[in-house]
Amino acid sequence: MIYSYSKLSTFENCRFQYKLRYIDKIIVEKDTIERFLGNVVHSTLEYLYNDVIKGGIREKADVIKLYHWFWKKEYNDKIVIVKKQYGKDHYKLIGERCVERYYNKYFPFNQNKILGMEEKIQFKLDESGKYILNGVIDRLDETPKGDIEIHDYKTGMTLPSDFHMNKERQLPLYQIGIKEKFGKDKNIYLIWHYLAFDHEFNITKTEDDIVKIKNETINVIDEIEKTTEFTPKKSPLCNYCEYFGSYCPK
Repeated sequence: MIYSYSKLSTFENCRFQYKLRYIDKIIVEKDTIERFLGNVVHSTLEYLYNDVIKGGIREKADVIKLYHWFWKKEYNDKIVIVKKQYGKDHYKLIGERCVERYYNKYFPFNQNKILGMEEKIQFKLDESGKYILNGVIDRLDETPKGDIEIHDYKTGMTLPSDFHMNKERQLPLYQIGIKEKFGKDKNIYLIWHYLAFDHEFNITKTEDDIVKIKNETINVIDEIEKTTEFTPKKSPLCNYCEYFGSYCPK
């Protein structure tokens, strides 16, 4: 079976949600405002960099207009706002500020050569190919020195600690696939952009770090495949789950 980071993290967060989503394949047309905001910001930055790849740069005002166009095109009344003290315009403004701050910080977007946007990768965690992962990289760059940068955009309202970020597995896992694609001799830099805070985490992983992450991930996959009781786990994440209040007994 082929896994993904989101599939593994769903299992770790709540096994019952994993069962409903990936085994029973129950599709619920429900989205949260946080997830919607993230998708709109991602789409805006993807279009911005696609223009850069073609040799053009949109004016900041045009990029903001593009963000608002995506918002209006995709927004619908089924989008859930968990924090009732805020309205959709509150989140819309947060997204606009994320895009504007990013534009101000990285204009004219010529720091690196862009190798790919929404780059799909698939890679093995072991020699035999028993453990395979899929992934999508928000942006993949090559620096002037020939190093590779893996970029990920985050629009969350909480800035994690350095300790938490050093425990993150998503981009280190992607590093495995990128090493396979571009060569073992390449230096890889992992960059998370926390756009609401205008902050980035730039982390490098040693080979020993990667081996440890591989083994941890293989252990999670083994745990999934031997699990027969997919019990629900109550947590603050329940309010953001598409199955909460309908399929979930919690």
